[in-house]
Amino acid sequence: MAVRSSLRNRRDPYWEVDGPAARRETRKRKARSALAFTVALGAVAFAAFAWSIELGLAALVGIRLTLAIG
Repeated sequence: MAVRSSLRNRRDPYWEVDGPAARRETRKRKARSALAFTVALGAVAFAAFAWSIELGLAALVGIRLTLAIG
């Protein structure tokens, strides 16, 4: 249980020592990585949805769409 709580409460021990510029860069890096992850997750979801339409799986659940590909 101690390992799980330590992973959840990770924090840089030098956060206050680094200064405002380093903290700003850390916040920017974390925001950029969260945005990149969200965009990648959206791309995977869209690709899965497009493949379900292409393979006819979406029609089985009532989604009547066609893709204008090839």
